[in-house]
Amino acid sequence: MTKKSKLKRRLRKKYHLAEFQELGFEISTELKLNLSDEEFDKFLDEFIDKIENYKLLFGGSGNVETWKGFVTAAAKYVSPTDKQKVEISEWLDNRPEISNVTVGEFRDAWYGWD
Repeated sequence: MTKKSKLKRRLRKKYHLAEFQELGFEISTELKLNLSDEEFDKFLDEFIDKIENYKLLFGGSGNVETWKGFVTAAAKYVSPTDKQKVEISEWLDNRPEISNVTVGEFRDAWYGWD
């Protein structure tokens, strides 16, 4: 057994471990080169509406050429579902503003960073 598995429930919850682990996934995109600032802003507004409809959060940055970020659940101790991830990926793939999109695998939202 690892040391983390021996933690009491209260500490597992505090440190987001075991049954309290929260997962998320990274999104990276390349946008079409002729996209105006207004078109980019409209696209981002629609993307955020899509994310919020799933009760998810997105944090990231970018510009009219590329942007990337991380998607996780808005509620504590909850993770996005496979279905949500697929639907977001398909939505991005079908957007005329996007020339390339990469959706990463699920990873720990608290400890999954290099």
